[in-house]
Amino acid sequence: MTTSRTTAPQPSQARRGRRARRAAAPAALLLTAALTTLLPAQAADAALGSVTCTGTSHLAYSPGLTFTPQSVTITETDTYTSCASSDPTLTSGHISGSFTVAGLSCANVTAGPDRYPVIWNNGQTSIIAFTQTEATVVAGVQQYVGTGTVTSGEFNGDTAVFTWAYLPPSPLNCLAPGGLTSQDGTVTAVIAGL
Repeated sequence: MTTSRTTAPQPSQARRGRRARRAAAPAALLLTAALTTLLPAQAADAALGSVTCTGTSHLAYSPGLTFTPQSVTITETDTYTSCASSDPTLTSGHISGSFTVAGLSCANVTAGPDRYPVIWNNGQTSIIAFTQTEATVVAGVQQYVGTGTVTSGEFNGDTAVFTWAYLPPSPLNCLAPGGLTSQDGTVTAVIAGL
């Protein structure tokens, strides 16, 4: 995991910073309203600090998933190949990491960890803490929606909504020797300031 190396401001600096932000808020709202009126919609959205990416997700299971619940290590690799961002230097990114889930099986495939580091092509990182993850089956597709906040790095403080979609595990793969060892799907990542 990537950790932030920023230094916390001294208490008096923090108080001055909050007062300055409160004083600047009305001016920022007026500026945002003016930009929204004068600029095309796409440019106004970009001023908020946002990114929308689509890409692929690969999950590798060790040991492979069967119909018997067991502790499984999942290695996840997400690749964001197409990103539209308010930061012109950001065009792609990726997630790569492993985590262990207890009681996982082909009948009980669950969502991932609650913290993700997204590494962007411009060398920046966004650490995302998911506070809610919902798993559903929509039109025969397993869908996981994670909602949270960027806690450090690029887009710090912005809201994040990530949606992963995979075909459900094939019973034949789950019954085969070694079980289901991987799944491939798609991912959409949306980070936006309020």
